[in-house]
Amino acid sequence: MTYRTLLLQLDDDARADERLEQVVRLARTFESHLIGLSCRRPAPNYDADAADLPRFDVLTAELEQAQQLALAREARFLKRCEALDVRAYKIVCSQEDPDRALLRHGRASDLVILGQPDSSEPGHLQRSETLSQVVQRNARPTLVLPCAGHFDRIGDAPIVAWDDSREAARAAADALPLLQRARIVHLVRFSPVADAPVTLDSSTLLPVAEWLQWHGVKVQAHEFVAPADVGNALLSYAEDTAADMIVMGAWGQSRWAERLFGGATKTLLESMTVPVFMSH
Repeated sequence: MTYRTLLLQLDDDARADERLEQVVRLARTFESHLIGLSCRRPAPNYDADAADLPRFDVLTAELEQAQQLALAREARFLKRCEALDVRAYKIVCSQEDPDRALLRHGRASDLVILGQPDSSEPGHLQRSETLSQVVQRNARPTLVLPCAGHFDRIGDAPIVAWDDSREAARAAADALPLLQRARIVHLVRFSPVADAPVTLDSSTLLPVAEWLQWHGVKVQAHEFVAPADVGNALLSYAEDTAADMIVMGAWGQSRWAERLFGGATKTLLESMTVPVFMSH
């Protein structure tokens, strides 16, 4: 099992070039075919002889600017792929909204890669909605790269978050190509805080740890008592162990419930400090 096809959303945010470098390194590691997905809407092409049509307006200017930005990011993608000797690469241009395009092209990819939206940049809300839609509805796993920090490698010492859910099992299976290359994998389960003292028993993780080991993964299993905010507990554990990726199932409870009451998915998407690999 490997990732033969990586689908990267090309964007114009401040981290776009850094994200491209990270993904190109990933493509070289797995000898993957790298697809850069560029979403752009063409500017109107008015007939010069049609006097009743406006020759210029604000919308036309915005569309033309968006098209120029798209051409620039596509050129950067091709240049870096060539410079870093990526095995195979191409650009796919789409006139669809980014979430629709990512979901459609993601079905024919092994891994979809996006960036975490930066709340300080324009278009943050739209990018956040695109990310939520893709993570929730994607037929393939999604790798989200943080909007801050520098990561020379992805998955050298990852955390696999386990809660006995279908989503967690699928995420662990989808991440196997990365986990098999890891120096060490931390398999972690957080037991909720109870009124009575909790006796931790990491043997509950034994079947999962053995399954990973059968796949050649070097794994250590840990179970902890955690507050209701499992998302922040995961982030704290990642910092304590110098982890460089978190693997987890997404939207373990219904999405509307996570929006209303919070949840690990929501916390990780908003506050991630390391790349997050998610499956739903």
